[in-house]
Amino acid sequence: MLHKLIFSFLALMSFLGCSDLFKKNSVPLIGQENAIWTESLYLRGYRPSSGEKLTDEHLRTYAFNLKKNKIKYAYLFAGPYEEDGRLPDYAFSKLARKSIEKLRKHYPEIIILPWIGGVQNKTVYLGDSLWVENALNDTKRLVETLGVQGVHIDFEYIIKGDSYLDTTIGEEREFDQESYGNNVNTFHKKIRALLPDSFISSVVVSTAPDTKPWKRKTSIEELLVLTEHVDQISFLFYDTSISSQKTFQYNCVKQIEDIRFLRKVNSETQYLLSIGTFVNRVELHKYRDLNIENIPNSLRTIKESTVHVSSKELLIDGISIFCDWQTSEKEWEEFYVNWGTN
Repeated sequence: MLHKLIFSFLALMSFLGCSDLFKKNSVPLIGQENAIWTESLYLRGYRPSSGEKLTDEHLRTYAFNLKKNKIKYAYLFAGPYEEDGRLPDYAFSKLARKSIEKLRKHYPEIIILPWIGGVQNKTVYLGDSLWVENALNDTKRLVETLGVQGVHIDFEYIIKGDSYLDTTIGEEREFDQESYGNNVNTFHKKIRALLPDSFISSVVVSTAPDTKPWKRKTSIEELLVLTEHVDQISFLFYDTSISSQKTFQYNCVKQIEDIRFLRKVNSETQYLLSIGTFVNRVELHKYRDLNIENIPNSLRTIKESTVHVSSKELLIDGISIFCDWQTSEKEWEEFYVNWGTN
Protein backbone atom coordinates (compact mmCIF):
# COMPACT_ATOMS: atom_id res chain seq x y z
CA MET A 1 0.00 0.00 0.00
CA LEU A 2 2.84 2.40 0.90
CA HIS A 3 4.56 2.02 -2.44
CA LYS A 4 1.26 2.76 -4.23
CA LEU A 5 0.86 5.95 -2.21
CA ILE A 6 4.43 6.98 -3.00
CA PHE A 7 3.87 6.26 -6.71
CA SER A 8 0.64 8.28 -6.70
CA PHE A 9 2.38 11.20 -4.97
CA LEU A 10 5.27 11.17 -7.45
CA ALA A 11 2.84 11.00 -10.36
CA LEU A 12 0.94 13.97 -8.95
CA MET A 13 4.12 15.96 -8.49
CA SER A 14 5.20 15.10 -12.01
CA PHE A 15 1.85 16.27 -13.40
CA LEU A 16 1.90 19.47 -11.34
CA GLY A 17 5.43 20.16 -12.50
CA CYS A 18 4.32 19.54 -16.06
CA SER A 19 1.40 21.94 -15.57
CA ASP A 20 3.76 24.62 -14.21
CA LEU A 21 5.88 24.33 -17.32
CA PHE A 22 2.81 24.86 -19.50
CA LYS A 23 1.84 27.95 -17.51
CA LYS A 24 5.29 29.53 -17.24
CA ASN A 25 6.59 28.94 -20.74
CA SER A 26 6.14 31.92 -23.06
CA VAL A 27 5.61 29.55 -25.99
CA PRO A 28 2.45 27.40 -25.67
CA LEU A 29 3.43 23.74 -25.66
CA ILE A 30 -0.03 22.52 -26.63
CA GLY A 31 -2.76 24.08 -28.72
CA GLN A 32 -6.54 24.12 -28.68
CA GLU A 33 -7.16 23.32 -32.34
CA ASN A 34 -9.35 20.47 -31.10
CA ALA A 35 -11.63 18.33 -33.27
CA ILE A 36 -14.30 15.66 -32.97
CA TRP A 37 -15.73 12.95 -35.22
CA THR A 38 -19.50 13.42 -35.32
CA GLU A 39 -22.42 11.24 -36.38
CA SER A 40 -24.49 11.72 -39.53
CA LEU A 41 -27.56 13.02 -37.62
CA TYR A 42 -26.75 16.67 -38.35
CA LEU A 43 -26.53 16.28 -42.12
CA ARG A 44 -28.84 13.29 -42.59
CA GLY A 45 -31.67 14.55 -40.39
CA TYR A 46 -32.12 11.39 -38.34
CA ARG A 47 -30.12 8.68 -36.59
CA PRO A 48 -29.94 5.55 -38.77
CA SER A 49 -29.62 3.34 -35.70
CA SER A 50 -32.84 4.52 -34.03
CA GLY A 51 -34.73 6.68 -36.51
CA GLU A 52 -34.65 9.59 -34.03
CA LYS A 53 -35.17 12.83 -35.94
CA LEU A 54 -32.93 15.89 -35.76
CA THR A 55 -34.31 18.83 -33.79
CA ASP A 56 -33.16 22.39 -33.20
CA GLU A 57 -32.39 21.34 -29.63
CA HIS A 58 -29.91 18.74 -30.94
CA LEU A 59 -28.14 21.48 -32.88
CA ARG A 60 -28.10 23.93 -29.94
CA THR A 61 -26.82 21.34 -27.49
CA TYR A 62 -24.14 20.09 -29.88
CA ALA A 63 -22.87 23.60 -30.63
CA PHE A 64 -22.89 24.57 -26.94
CA ASN A 65 -20.97 21.45 -25.95
CA LEU A 66 -18.29 22.00 -28.59
CA LYS A 67 -17.86 25.66 -27.68
CA LYS A 68 -17.62 24.91 -23.95
CA ASN A 69 -14.97 22.24 -24.49
CA LYS A 70 -12.96 24.27 -27.01
CA ILE A 71 -13.69 21.95 -29.94
CA LYS A 72 -13.07 24.00 -33.04
CA TYR A 73 -13.33 21.45 -35.86
CA ALA A 74 -16.50 19.39 -36.35
CA TYR A 75 -15.99 16.36 -38.59
CA LEU A 76 -19.64 15.83 -39.56
CA PHE A 77 -20.18 12.41 -41.10
CA ALA A 78 -21.27 12.82 -44.71
CA GLY A 79 -21.29 9.13 -45.54
CA PRO A 80 -18.55 6.90 -46.89
CA TYR A 81 -17.86 7.05 -50.59
CA GLU A 82 -20.02 4.54 -52.40
CA GLU A 83 -18.67 1.76 -54.62
CA ASP A 84 -18.72 4.05 -57.66
CA GLY A 85 -16.92 6.86 -55.80
CA ARG A 86 -20.01 9.01 -55.33
CA LEU A 87 -21.16 10.46 -52.02
CA PRO A 88 -24.68 9.80 -50.66
CA ASP A 89 -27.46 12.18 -51.63
CA TYR A 90 -28.28 13.28 -48.07
CA ALA A 91 -24.93 15.05 -47.77
CA PHE A 92 -26.02 17.52 -50.48
CA SER A 93 -29.53 18.09 -49.14
CA LYS A 94 -31.29 21.30 -48.19
CA LEU A 95 -31.57 19.93 -44.63
CA ALA A 96 -27.79 19.50 -44.46
CA ARG A 97 -27.25 23.10 -45.55
CA LYS A 98 -29.80 24.35 -43.01
CA SER A 99 -28.12 22.40 -40.22
CA ILE A 100 -24.78 24.00 -41.02
CA GLU A 101 -26.35 27.46 -41.01
CA LYS A 102 -27.90 26.84 -37.59
CA LEU A 103 -24.68 25.43 -36.12
CA ARG A 104 -22.79 28.52 -37.25
CA LYS A 105 -25.45 30.73 -35.71
CA HIS A 106 -25.04 28.97 -32.35
CA TYR A 107 -21.23 28.76 -32.60
CA PRO A 108 -19.81 31.26 -35.13
CA GLU A 109 -16.19 30.12 -34.66
CA ILE A 110 -16.90 26.50 -35.58
CA ILE A 111 -15.15 25.04 -38.62
CA ILE A 112 -17.31 22.37 -40.22
CA LEU A 113 -15.49 19.69 -42.20
CA PRO A 114 -17.69 16.96 -43.72
CA TRP A 115 -16.20 13.58 -42.80
CA ILE A 116 -15.82 11.39 -45.88
CA GLY A 117 -13.78 8.34 -46.79
CA GLY A 118 -14.26 4.64 -46.18
CA VAL A 119 -12.51 1.30 -46.18
CA GLN A 120 -10.19 0.33 -49.03
CA ASN A 121 -11.57 -2.53 -51.14
CA LYS A 122 -14.98 -2.31 -49.48
CA THR A 123 -16.34 0.93 -50.95
CA VAL A 124 -13.02 2.70 -51.59
CA TYR A 125 -10.93 1.84 -54.65
CA LEU A 126 -8.04 4.27 -54.81
CA GLY A 127 -6.34 2.28 -57.58
CA ASP A 128 -9.35 2.68 -59.90
CA SER A 129 -9.10 5.85 -61.98
CA LEU A 130 -12.87 6.11 -62.60
CA TRP A 131 -13.63 5.69 -58.89
CA VAL A 132 -11.08 8.38 -58.04
CA GLU A 133 -12.49 10.78 -60.63
CA ASN A 134 -16.02 10.37 -59.27
CA ALA A 135 -14.84 10.78 -55.68
CA LEU A 136 -12.85 13.92 -56.46
CA ASN A 137 -15.72 15.53 -58.34
CA ASP A 138 -18.26 14.73 -55.61
CA THR A 139 -15.92 16.01 -52.90
CA LYS A 140 -15.56 19.33 -54.70
CA ARG A 141 -19.32 19.47 -55.23
CA LEU A 142 -19.91 18.74 -51.53
CA VAL A 143 -17.72 21.62 -50.36
CA GLU A 144 -19.35 24.02 -52.78
CA THR A 145 -22.92 22.86 -52.08
CA LEU A 146 -22.62 23.03 -48.30
CA GLY A 147 -20.51 26.17 -48.28
CA VAL A 148 -18.07 24.65 -45.80
CA GLN A 149 -14.43 25.51 -45.21
CA GLY A 150 -13.12 22.13 -46.33
CA VAL A 151 -13.32 18.37 -45.73
CA HIS A 152 -11.98 15.68 -43.42
CA ILE A 153 -10.75 12.62 -45.37
CA ASP A 154 -10.63 9.31 -43.51
CA PHE A 155 -9.36 6.38 -45.58
CA GLU A 156 -8.88 3.06 -43.80
CA TYR A 157 -6.90 0.00 -44.78
CA ILE A 158 -7.94 -2.94 -42.60
CA ILE A 159 -5.08 -5.39 -42.13
CA LYS A 160 -6.83 -8.52 -40.83
CA GLY A 161 -8.15 -10.72 -43.64
CA ASP A 162 -7.29 -8.09 -46.21
CA SER A 163 -7.17 -10.20 -49.33
CA TYR A 164 -9.29 -10.62 -52.42
CA LEU A 165 -10.17 -13.28 -54.99
CA ASP A 166 -8.28 -12.66 -58.21
CA THR A 167 -10.78 -14.03 -60.72
CA THR A 168 -8.17 -14.14 -63.48
CA ILE A 169 -6.30 -16.93 -61.69
CA GLY A 170 -8.94 -18.11 -59.19
CA GLU A 171 -6.69 -17.51 -56.16
CA GLU A 172 -6.61 -15.25 -53.09
CA ARG A 173 -4.16 -12.37 -53.26
CA GLU A 174 -2.98 -9.88 -50.64
CA PHE A 175 -3.61 -6.25 -51.46
CA ASP A 176 -0.60 -4.14 -52.34
CA GLN A 177 0.01 -2.00 -49.27
CA GLU A 178 2.81 -0.03 -50.92
CA SER A 179 0.61 1.09 -53.78
CA TYR A 180 -2.08 2.00 -51.28
CA GLY A 181 0.15 4.57 -49.56
CA ASN A 182 1.03 6.20 -52.86
CA ASN A 183 -2.62 6.16 -53.92
CA VAL A 184 -3.69 7.93 -50.71
CA ASN A 185 -1.13 10.66 -51.26
CA THR A 186 -2.07 11.04 -54.92
CA PHE A 187 -5.74 11.44 -53.97
CA HIS A 188 -4.89 14.19 -51.47
CA LYS A 189 -2.69 15.90 -54.04
CA LYS A 190 -5.55 15.92 -56.54
CA ILE A 191 -8.13 17.15 -54.04
CA ARG A 192 -5.77 19.96 -53.06
CA ALA A 193 -5.50 20.95 -56.73
CA LEU A 194 -9.31 20.94 -57.04
CA LEU A 195 -9.82 22.85 -53.78
CA PRO A 196 -6.73 25.06 -53.45
CA ASP A 197 -8.29 27.39 -50.87
CA SER A 198 -10.09 24.79 -48.77
CA PHE A 199 -9.02 23.37 -45.42
CA ILE A 200 -8.06 19.73 -46.00
CA SER A 201 -7.89 17.46 -42.97
CA SER A 202 -6.78 13.83 -42.92
CA VAL A 203 -6.17 11.01 -40.45
CA VAL A 204 -3.58 8.26 -39.97
CA VAL A 205 -2.93 5.71 -37.25
CA SER A 206 -0.09 6.24 -34.78
CA THR A 207 3.41 5.93 -36.18
CA ALA A 208 4.93 4.99 -32.79
CA PRO A 209 6.93 1.74 -33.00
CA ASP A 210 5.11 -0.46 -30.46
CA THR A 211 1.55 0.51 -31.37
CA LYS A 212 -0.26 -2.35 -33.11
CA PRO A 213 -3.57 -1.07 -34.51
CA TRP A 214 -5.81 -3.09 -36.78
CA LYS A 215 -5.26 -0.61 -39.62
CA ARG A 216 -2.26 -0.17 -41.87
CA LYS A 217 0.36 2.26 -40.59
CA THR A 218 1.47 5.17 -42.74
CA SER A 219 5.24 5.47 -43.02
CA ILE A 220 7.12 8.66 -42.21
CA GLU A 221 8.19 8.82 -45.85
CA GLU A 222 4.54 8.74 -46.94
CA LEU A 223 3.63 11.34 -44.32
CA LEU A 224 6.30 13.71 -45.60
CA VAL A 225 4.42 13.71 -48.91
CA LEU A 226 0.96 13.86 -47.32
CA THR A 227 1.82 16.96 -45.27
CA GLU A 228 2.45 18.87 -48.50
CA HIS A 229 -1.21 18.58 -49.47
CA VAL A 230 -3.15 18.91 -46.18
CA ASP A 231 -3.74 21.51 -43.51
CA GLN A 232 -4.29 19.10 -40.64
CA ILE A 233 -3.43 15.51 -39.69
CA SER A 234 -4.91 13.57 -36.77
CA PHE A 235 -2.81 10.70 -35.41
CA LEU A 236 -4.93 7.98 -33.80
CA PHE A 237 -3.25 7.39 -30.45
CA TYR A 238 -5.74 4.75 -29.33
CA ASP A 239 -6.28 1.06 -30.17
CA THR A 240 -2.55 0.77 -29.57
CA SER A 241 -2.59 -2.81 -28.17
CA ILE A 242 -0.44 -1.48 -25.30
CA SER A 243 -1.23 -2.52 -21.73
CA SER A 244 1.81 -1.08 -19.92
CA GLN A 245 1.99 2.57 -18.88
CA LYS A 246 5.76 2.59 -19.34
CA THR A 247 5.38 1.37 -22.92
CA PHE A 248 2.45 3.74 -23.54
CA GLN A 249 4.50 6.72 -22.33
CA TYR A 250 7.53 5.66 -24.35
CA ASN A 251 5.45 5.39 -27.51
CA CYS A 252 3.73 8.69 -26.86
CA VAL A 253 7.16 10.31 -26.72
CA LYS A 254 8.09 8.58 -29.98
CA GLN A 255 4.87 9.76 -31.59
CA ILE A 256 5.52 13.35 -30.58
CA GLU A 257 9.10 13.06 -31.81
CA ASP A 258 7.72 11.99 -35.20
CA ILE A 259 5.37 14.98 -35.17
CA ARG A 260 8.26 17.27 -34.24
CA PHE A 261 10.21 15.96 -37.24
CA LEU A 262 7.25 16.48 -39.56
CA ARG A 263 6.68 19.97 -38.15
CA LYS A 264 10.26 20.95 -38.93
CA VAL A 265 9.67 19.95 -42.56
CA ASN A 266 6.20 21.47 -42.81
CA SER A 267 5.29 23.87 -40.03
CA GLU A 268 2.11 25.04 -41.79
CA THR A 269 0.25 21.79 -41.13
CA GLN A 270 -1.62 21.21 -37.85
CA TYR A 271 -0.80 18.02 -35.95
CA LEU A 272 -3.43 16.57 -33.63
CA LEU A 273 -3.35 13.53 -31.35
CA SER A 274 -6.55 11.49 -31.15
CA ILE A 275 -8.05 9.85 -28.08
CA GLY A 276 -10.92 7.36 -27.95
CA THR A 277 -14.20 7.78 -26.09
CA PHE A 278 -16.16 5.07 -27.92
CA VAL A 279 -17.63 2.01 -26.22
CA ASN A 280 -14.89 -0.56 -25.69
CA ARG A 281 -16.58 -3.62 -27.17
CA VAL A 282 -15.25 -7.08 -26.28
CA GLU A 283 -13.60 -7.54 -29.67
CA LEU A 284 -11.61 -4.32 -29.10
CA HIS A 285 -10.20 -5.22 -25.69
CA LYS A 286 -6.95 -6.61 -27.09
CA TYR A 287 -6.39 -3.30 -28.88
CA ARG A 288 -7.63 -0.88 -26.22
CA ASP A 289 -6.83 -1.32 -22.53
CA LEU A 290 -8.92 1.25 -20.68
CA ASN A 291 -6.61 1.06 -17.67
CA ILE A 292 -4.17 2.83 -20.00
CA GLU A 293 -6.23 4.47 -22.74
CA ASN A 294 -8.73 6.26 -20.49
CA ILE A 295 -9.15 10.01 -20.95
CA PRO A 296 -7.27 11.34 -17.89
CA ASN A 297 -4.30 9.05 -18.39
CA SER A 298 -4.14 9.58 -22.15
CA LEU A 299 -4.16 13.36 -21.81
CA ARG A 300 -1.74 13.36 -18.89
CA THR A 301 0.63 11.11 -20.85
CA ILE A 302 0.42 13.39 -23.88
CA LYS A 303 1.23 16.44 -21.75
CA GLU A 304 4.17 14.81 -19.98
CA SER A 305 5.52 13.40 -23.24
CA THR A 306 5.28 16.79 -24.92
CA VAL A 307 7.38 18.39 -22.18
CA HIS A 308 9.84 15.50 -22.39
CA VAL A 309 10.36 16.07 -26.13
CA SER A 310 10.64 19.85 -25.81
CA SER A 311 9.72 22.45 -23.21
CA LYS A 312 10.21 25.33 -25.68
CA GLU A 313 8.15 24.44 -28.77
CA LEU A 314 4.53 24.10 -29.79
CA LEU A 315 4.34 20.46 -30.83
CA ILE A 316 0.71 19.35 -30.51
CA ASP A 317 -1.88 21.68 -32.03
CA GLY A 318 -4.79 19.96 -30.33
CA ILE A 319 -6.71 16.80 -29.52
CA SER A 320 -9.19 15.03 -31.78
CA ILE A 321 -11.88 12.89 -30.15
CA PHE A 322 -13.50 9.75 -31.48
CA CYS A 323 -16.43 10.00 -31.15
CA ASP A 324 -19.16 12.51 -30.16
CA TRP A 325 -22.11 10.08 -30.06
CA GLN A 326 -20.46 7.84 -27.46
CA THR A 327 -18.85 10.50 -25.27
CA SER A 328 -20.61 10.60 -21.89
CA GLU A 329 -21.06 13.66 -19.68
CA LYS A 330 -18.43 12.22 -17.34
CA GLU A 331 -15.97 11.85 -20.22
CA TRP A 332 -16.64 15.41 -21.38
CA GLU A 333 -15.88 16.61 -17.87
CA GLU A 334 -12.66 14.58 -17.85
CA PHE A 335 -11.65 16.13 -21.16
CA TYR A 336 -12.45 19.65 -19.97
CA VAL A 337 -10.54 19.27 -16.70
CA ASN A 338 -7.50 17.59 -18.26
CA TRP A 339 -7.23 19.59 -21.49
CA GLY A 340 -9.83 22.30 -21.97
CA THR A 341 -8.65 24.30 -18.95
CA ASN A 342 -5.10 24.73 -20.30
